[in-house]
Amino acid sequence: MRVTALVLGAALLRAVLAPAGDGLSTAAFGACLLAISWTELKAPTRPSPASGGGKLSVVRGVVAGVMVGAILLAPVVTGRLSGRPLPDFWAWAAITALIATLEETAIRGALYRRWSEEAGPVAAIVVGAVVFALIHLPRYGVGAMPLDAAVGLALGGLRAVTGRVLPCAIAHTIADWGACFWA
Repeated sequence: MRVTALVLGAALLRAVLAPAGDGLSTAAFGACLLAISWTELKAPTRPSPASGGGKLSVVRGVVAGVMVGAILLAPVVTGRLSGRPLPDFWAWAAITALIATLEETAIRGALYRRWSEEAGPVAAIVVGAVVFALIHLPRYGVGAMPLDAAVGLALGGLRAVTGRVLPCAIAHTIADWGACFWA
Protein backbone atom coordinates (compact mmCIF):
# COMPACT_ATOMS: atom_id res chain seq x y z
CA MET A 1 0.00 0.00 0.00
CA ARG A 2 2.89 2.37 0.71
CA VAL A 3 4.20 2.33 -2.85
CA THR A 4 0.65 2.73 -4.18
CA ALA A 5 0.12 5.80 -1.98
CA LEU A 6 3.48 7.26 -3.02
CA VAL A 7 2.74 6.92 -6.75
CA LEU A 8 -0.73 8.42 -6.32
CA GLY A 9 0.79 11.18 -4.17
CA ALA A 10 3.27 11.99 -6.95
CA ALA A 11 0.37 12.34 -9.40
CA LEU A 12 -1.50 14.56 -6.93
CA LEU A 13 1.56 16.77 -6.56
CA ARG A 14 1.73 17.05 -10.36
CA ALA A 15 -1.92 18.09 -10.48
CA VAL A 16 -1.44 20.68 -7.70
CA LEU A 17 1.62 22.12 -9.47
CA ALA A 18 -0.03 22.17 -12.91
CA PRO A 19 -1.08 25.85 -12.66
CA ALA A 20 2.61 26.73 -12.15
CA GLY A 21 3.42 25.25 -15.57
CA ASP A 22 3.74 21.92 -17.32
CA GLY A 23 7.53 21.92 -17.05
CA LEU A 24 7.60 22.32 -13.29
CA SER A 25 4.76 19.89 -12.61
CA THR A 26 6.25 17.26 -14.93
CA ALA A 27 9.72 17.67 -13.42
CA ALA A 28 8.35 17.27 -9.89
CA PHE A 29 6.32 14.22 -10.94
CA GLY A 30 9.34 12.64 -12.63
CA ALA A 31 11.56 13.33 -9.61
CA CYS A 32 9.02 11.69 -7.30
CA LEU A 33 8.76 8.61 -9.54
CA LEU A 34 12.55 8.37 -9.74
CA ALA A 35 12.81 8.58 -5.94
CA ILE A 36 10.15 5.89 -5.51
CA SER A 37 11.82 3.59 -8.02
CA TRP A 38 15.29 4.16 -6.61
CA THR A 39 14.18 3.60 -3.01
CA GLU A 40 12.27 0.45 -3.89
CA LEU A 41 15.18 -0.89 -5.95
CA LYS A 42 17.25 -1.04 -2.77
CA ALA A 43 14.39 -2.27 -0.56
CA PRO A 44 14.51 -5.88 0.63
CA THR A 45 12.04 -8.26 -0.94
CA ARG A 46 10.41 -11.44 0.16
CA PRO A 47 10.60 -14.53 -2.00
CA SER A 48 7.30 -14.95 -3.82
CA PRO A 49 6.38 -18.26 -5.41
CA ALA A 50 3.38 -16.58 -7.08
CA SER A 51 5.28 -13.79 -8.85
CA GLY A 52 3.85 -14.83 -12.20
CA GLY A 53 5.37 -15.31 -15.60
CA GLY A 54 8.79 -16.30 -16.65
CA LYS A 55 11.56 -14.07 -17.77
CA LEU A 56 12.00 -13.61 -21.49
CA SER A 57 15.38 -12.72 -22.91
CA VAL A 58 16.01 -9.00 -23.30
CA VAL A 59 15.67 -9.26 -27.08
CA ARG A 60 12.35 -11.10 -26.89
CA GLY A 61 11.16 -8.66 -24.26
CA VAL A 62 12.03 -5.70 -26.49
CA VAL A 63 10.20 -7.33 -29.42
CA ALA A 64 7.19 -7.95 -27.17
CA GLY A 65 7.29 -4.32 -26.03
CA VAL A 66 7.34 -3.05 -29.62
CA MET A 67 4.46 -5.36 -30.55
CA VAL A 68 2.32 -4.32 -27.57
CA GLY A 69 3.14 -0.66 -28.27
CA ALA A 70 1.87 -1.09 -31.83
CA ILE A 71 -1.30 -2.76 -30.55
CA LEU A 72 -1.88 0.07 -28.07
CA LEU A 73 -1.89 2.50 -31.00
CA ALA A 74 -4.88 0.74 -32.59
CA PRO A 75 -7.52 2.99 -30.97
CA VAL A 76 -5.90 6.17 -32.30
CA VAL A 77 -4.60 5.25 -35.76
CA THR A 78 -8.09 5.23 -37.21
CA GLY A 79 -8.32 8.99 -36.60
CA ARG A 80 -6.85 11.71 -38.74
CA LEU A 81 -3.24 12.84 -38.43
CA SER A 82 -2.78 15.77 -36.09
CA GLY A 83 -0.59 17.83 -38.40
CA ARG A 84 1.82 18.67 -35.60
CA PRO A 85 5.17 19.86 -36.94
CA LEU A 86 7.97 17.30 -36.67
CA PRO A 87 10.59 19.69 -35.23
CA ASP A 88 8.34 20.28 -32.21
CA PHE A 89 8.14 16.53 -31.69
CA TRP A 90 11.75 15.78 -30.68
CA ALA A 91 12.01 17.63 -27.36
CA TRP A 92 8.52 16.48 -26.39
CA ALA A 93 9.41 12.89 -27.40
CA ALA A 94 12.49 12.82 -25.17
CA ILE A 95 10.57 14.11 -22.14
CA THR A 96 7.68 11.75 -22.87
CA ALA A 97 10.00 8.74 -23.11
CA LEU A 98 11.61 9.68 -19.79
CA ILE A 99 8.31 10.16 -17.97
CA ALA A 100 6.80 6.98 -19.50
CA THR A 101 9.88 5.04 -18.38
CA LEU A 102 9.69 6.49 -14.87
CA GLU A 103 5.97 5.67 -14.68
CA GLU A 104 6.77 2.09 -15.68
CA THR A 105 9.64 1.68 -13.22
CA ALA A 106 7.38 2.94 -10.44
CA ILE A 107 4.18 1.09 -11.43
CA ARG A 108 5.31 -2.05 -13.29
CA GLY A 109 8.54 -2.17 -11.28
CA ALA A 110 8.16 -1.18 -7.62
CA LEU A 111 4.37 -1.30 -7.27
CA TYR A 112 4.02 -4.54 -9.26
CA ARG A 113 6.73 -6.22 -7.23
CA ARG A 114 5.21 -5.24 -3.88
CA TRP A 115 1.64 -6.22 -4.84
CA SER A 116 2.84 -9.45 -6.42
CA GLU A 117 4.66 -10.36 -3.19
CA GLU A 118 1.59 -9.58 -1.08
CA ALA A 119 -1.34 -10.74 -3.21
CA GLY A 120 0.00 -12.34 -6.41
CA PRO A 121 0.51 -11.22 -10.00
CA VAL A 122 -3.19 -10.80 -10.87
CA ALA A 123 -3.62 -8.31 -8.02
CA ALA A 124 -0.41 -6.57 -9.11
CA ILE A 125 -1.71 -6.23 -12.67
CA VAL A 126 -5.14 -4.94 -11.59
CA VAL A 127 -3.85 -2.51 -8.95
CA GLY A 128 -1.23 -1.26 -11.40
CA ALA A 129 -3.93 -0.64 -14.03
CA VAL A 130 -6.09 1.28 -11.56
CA VAL A 131 -3.14 3.39 -10.40
CA PHE A 132 -2.13 4.00 -14.03
CA ALA A 133 -5.63 5.25 -14.85
CA LEU A 134 -5.79 7.41 -11.71
CA ILE A 135 -2.45 9.14 -12.31
CA HIS A 136 -3.66 10.16 -15.77
CA LEU A 137 -7.05 11.40 -14.52
CA PRO A 138 -6.02 15.03 -13.88
CA ARG A 139 -4.37 15.28 -17.30
CA TYR A 140 -6.89 13.51 -19.54
CA GLY A 141 -10.12 13.48 -17.53
CA VAL A 142 -12.70 10.88 -16.62
CA GLY A 143 -13.48 10.09 -20.26
CA ALA A 144 -10.00 8.64 -20.75
CA MET A 145 -10.14 6.42 -17.64
CA PRO A 146 -11.42 3.26 -19.42
CA LEU A 147 -8.71 3.53 -22.08
CA ASP A 148 -6.03 4.27 -19.48
CA ALA A 149 -7.18 1.30 -17.37
CA ALA A 150 -7.11 -0.97 -20.43
CA VAL A 151 -3.62 0.23 -21.32
CA GLY A 152 -2.59 -0.38 -17.70
CA LEU A 153 -3.91 -3.94 -17.90
CA ALA A 154 -2.00 -4.54 -21.14
CA LEU A 155 1.22 -3.17 -19.66
CA GLY A 156 0.75 -5.20 -16.47
CA GLY A 157 0.15 -8.33 -18.53
CA LEU A 158 3.29 -7.58 -20.52
CA ARG A 159 5.21 -7.25 -17.25
CA ALA A 160 3.87 -10.58 -16.01
CA VAL A 161 4.64 -12.40 -19.27
CA THR A 162 8.12 -10.97 -19.84
CA GLY A 163 9.21 -10.67 -16.21
CA ARG A 164 10.73 -7.28 -17.08
CA VAL A 165 9.90 -3.58 -16.91
CA LEU A 166 11.83 -2.61 -20.07
CA PRO A 167 9.20 -3.98 -22.51
CA CYS A 168 6.52 -2.01 -20.64
CA ALA A 169 8.53 1.22 -20.95
CA ILE A 170 9.00 0.57 -24.68
CA ALA A 171 5.30 -0.14 -25.27
CA HIS A 172 4.22 2.87 -23.21
CA THR A 173 6.62 5.19 -25.06
CA ILE A 174 5.53 3.92 -28.49
CA ALA A 175 1.88 4.42 -27.59
CA ASP A 176 2.52 7.96 -26.32
CA TRP A 177 4.62 8.90 -29.35
CA GLY A 178 2.09 7.49 -31.79
CA ALA A 179 -0.80 9.22 -30.06
CA CYS A 180 0.99 12.52 -30.67
CA PHE A 181 0.43 12.18 -34.41
CA TRP A 182 -3.21 11.15 -34.36
CA ALA A 183 -5.75 13.60 -33.04
